[in-house]
Amino acid sequence: MKTELEKCMAGENYNCHDEIFLGFKKTTRTLLSKYNSFSYGDKEEKREILGHLFGRIGINVSVGSPFICDYGCNIYIGNNVSVNMNCTFVDCNKITIGNNVLIASNV
Repeated sequence: MKTELEKCMAGENYNCHDEIFLGFKKTTRTLLSKYNSFSYGDKEEKREILGHLFGRIGINVSVGSPFICDYGCNIYIGNNVSVNMNCTFVDCNKITIGNNVLIASNV
């Protein structure tokens, strides 16, 4: 029998209130709260948080604040990526952003 996480990643119906997802959300909300509280110039601190939040993050990546996502760990970002402010990533499954990508505000 598949776990709720396995069902989710397979694109099947799953219980988003399962303990694994509640744990992901708690960790993610804490990291996002910290991330979104930093000023524009706090690039090293913001980069460190994104390193903990995302499944993978390349070099020369910027993500504007505020930024919102569900779990974070399902987001994989390549090199030379700019995500403008006020973006929401619904990462209940894998999101892969390649190299040399610009994402506009309010996406």
